[in-house]
Amino acid sequence: MEYTHIPVMPVELVRFVESSAHRGSGVLLDCTVGEGGHSELFLETFKDIRIIAFDRDGAILDIAKKRLERYAGRINFINDNFTHLHQHLESMRSGLHYVLYDFGVSSFHFEKSGRGFSFAKDERLDMRLDDGTESAYDIINTRGGKELADIMFHYGGERWSRRIAAAIVRARSAGPVATTGELAEIVLRAIPKKFHVRNVHPATRVFQAIRIAVNDELGAIEKSLGDAYDLLASGGRIMAISFHSLEDRIVKETFRRLSRGCRCAAEPRDCRCEPKALVKLLTKKPLRPEVDEIERNSRARSARLRACEKV
Repeated sequence: MEYTHIPVMPVELVRFVESSAHRGSGVLLDCTVGEGGHSELFLETFKDIRIIAFDRDGAILDIAKKRLERYAGRINFINDNFTHLHQHLESMRSGLHYVLYDFGVSSFHFEKSGRGFSFAKDERLDMRLDDGTESAYDIINTRGGKELADIMFHYGGERWSRRIAAAIVRARSAGPVATTGELAEIVLRAIPKKFHVRNVHPATRVFQAIRIAVNDELGAIEKSLGDAYDLLASGGRIMAISFHSLEDRIVKETFRRLSRGCRCAAEPRDCRCEPKALVKLLTKKPLRPEVDEIERNSRARSARLRACEKV
């Protein structure tokens, strides 16, 4: 089988694992196993590592199981959202040695899922990673203009959000906006042509924003990072790969709060947590892929890696 996922920043991740107090042995939690590229990297590189692999998408988890079947004795799979770590792993509190997040959606979702993640193919609007949420079709066809504009502005940074939202509302008055092609065309017409950016489709930010809203991606990250800290052993490390500034900001702020000893998420002036560091920051600024990696894998170009270690 041909796999579309190429693991991002493999050299940096291996370095963080092998330089830890646990030296590549123990249990690694892969919160976003996808097609299994990162888990395969760790299993091949570290003979004494075992992996617990989460993914909320059952279809892509089946692909990972096939890819990693030769490691069956060293990996366990869990089909669930990583917001539910405690539900599955409470008995392992302080028993994990590494936690990996690779946020966003995979190449599989864009190219093979058929769920309308991309405007490159005309597919039904869906964008769900599991069955427990509203679809993109539901959001586009039921939310008011203001709410649609807010979603596009806050999750996509789309400066034309109000104009696009008004165009969507007008279009759906004649019938539902049902496919990616229809939505992309509405966006294309709503943004004045002179403001189109060369080599970037005008609908890019809109599709990102709707996908994030459908799957509550940012809320999931915020909740899960705190839970992951609880499950780490002393000297354990969290490694988080983000692909846009909204994800990276949550990781940065969570790691910095933990480094100040804060678990309450209150503003620093209101925090009453004991000012004793809970983690050590291993990346003061996010690491970025090297040029040669981007040349091999163009989708790595926007990746940002942060890591911290439990004290």
